[in-house]
Formats: sequence, structure tokens, C-alpha cells
Amino acid sequence: MTNNLSYHTQKITSEMKSKKNGHKPCVIWLTGLSGSGKSTIGNILEVKLFDLGCKTHLLDGDNVRMGLNRDLSFSPEDRKENIRRIGEVANIFAQSGTIALTAFISPYQEDRDVARRTSQYDFLEVFVKADLSVCEKRDPKGLYKMARAGEIKGFTGIDAPYEVPVNPDLVVDSVDCSPEECADMIIKALSSRGIVQSSLGEISSLDKKRTIAIDFDGVIHAYSKGFQGLENAYDCPHSGSIKAITQLFREGYRLIVVSSRPAHVIRPWLEKYNLIHFFDEVTNVKRPAAFYIDDHAVEFKKGSSFSWPRALARILGEDN
Repeated sequence: MTNNLSYHTQKITSEMKSKKNGHKPCVIWLTGLSGSGKSTIGNILEVKLFDLGCKTHLLDGDNVRMGLNRDLSFSPEDRKENIRRIGEVANIFAQSGTIALTAFISPYQEDRDVARRTSQYDFLEVFVKADLSVCEKRDPKGLYKMARAGEIKGFTGIDAPYEVPVNPDLVVDSVDCSPEECADMIIKALSSRGIVQSSLGEISSLDKKRTIAIDFDGVIHAYSKGFQGLENAYDCPHSGSIKAITQLFREGYRLIVVSSRPAHVIRPWLEKYNLIHFFDEVTNVKRPAAFYIDDHAVEFKKGSSFSWPRALARILGEDN
């Protein structure tokens, strides 16, 4: 059957989504014994990332087993399939530009390695370390007590193995550190990998001071032939626009296109003139920005070869 399948390339790439989100996609794989603190840390981590402006989703072991994987048991074979599916789902979330967090015991090293190979993006295996005695003492769901009584068979750590990660990307000790401290350690690891933009407390999905919102018609698109309909953009680039946009990009500004035209009309036009990679977003919604450039601005006259140099002088002058 797979011989009849073909992969369809998507117009909105992961790189475009990353630019819009302000961070890179990745998979954070929290592994450890039941009661080690995976879900607690995962929830705190997601809140912290969300508050920093990141697009996130947490896949928790119990939640997934009540839905997608409700047909699976806890046999070694079904556990393997459980993790295989989660690896695929986490990769799909990462394809959407999301930071996918998973909190699963995932007891077998081989299965965690398969999940890593499945991921097309950064994969951070985080071992949530806690001794079995501590996890049993915590026993938030009463599972260890039932396993010791023989009411649960094949329970990890009791009568089923847990293979400690051989070479995890990060180890967080949930005995010596609070869940909040563990979450902060993970965020710092993400920062060091360049997945999030800076250190904890400094990450922002939209840095207003360095953002320039640019109108499309009459500023980037020359618009000299008059209005061509919302679904069309036939004209060439405005005089001086390519040079100015290139300079602003190199100066480190975050550039956004704002227009009443649909984004699906503007993007092909920007691709045609090799401008698409300069812009983090094409939107119909006004965004917070330090500067707005449109053809009604005092320094900007539609069609004039002096418009972009004047606009550039204003931006670079005021910013300094």
C-alpha cells in the first residue's frame, strides 16, 4: 500500500512558522519512573513557555492512553507501540512550529531512540531522576501500592524494567530540585540550543522596539497600475524597496508585511522577487511595532524614488 503514497510538500514551511512564532520547534521528551514528577514538571514548563510567548502542547501519558492509544495494553509490545505513536504525534506537532512536550515513563532505551530518530527537529531527552524509594513514597496515584499487592502486573520499577537513559540531553533531579527549578533548567537548555531566543525572563515573541510593520501596496508593491483586485498583485517592487528592506533586515529588525490583501496573494509575489525570507509574518492584522511604513506617511510618497531613503533615514535616525 505504501507504494501508492506520495509526500505532499506544504506551502507554509516549518521555517515560516518558526519566524512567526518567534522560536524553533522541538520535542522535549520527559522520561522517568511513575511518580518522578514528569507530568508536574511538564505542566509547569508549558506554563512558563506559554507565558514567554511560545506555541506549545503537552502530551501526557495518561491523557493519550485515554484517547489515541486506548486500544493498547501495558504489555511490552503495546508499550513499544504506545511510544512509537507518541513519537510520530510529537513530530507532527513540531512540524506545526510547536514546542511539543511529552511526559511518558517510556521505559525502554530502544523506544526512546526510535522517537529521537522519528523527530525531524531538535529532540531533548530529559531524564527526570528520582529513586524508586522516593517515587513509591510519593505514589500520587496509589499504583505502587497496588503493584506491590499484586493487583497490577508488569508495573515499571516493580516487576517490569526501567532502563535509565544512557546519554540523555539533560538530567533533572526532582528530589534535590523543585519542579519549578527543573522547568527552568530545561528552558535554559532550550536557550543554549537556540530554540528559544534568549535566557529565561528575556524571551519575547514580539520585540516591539525592533519591529517594523510595512504596508504592501504603494510601499513594497509599486501599485503604479492602480488597484488590481484583492486577489492580484501584478506590479513590480517599489523603487528602492528591495535595497531598503535588505538593509533593515541586516540591521536586525523584525519585518512584518501588513495588508488588506490576503496573505496567500502576497507570499507568491514576495517569493517571485526573492523577498519572502526577509519577513517574519504576512498579516491582515495590525501588530505592535516601533515603526509603521505606509504610503500615507509624511516621508513616504508613492512612486517617488526618494520615499524609501527618507523612510530609512527616519528609522535609523530615531533608533539611534
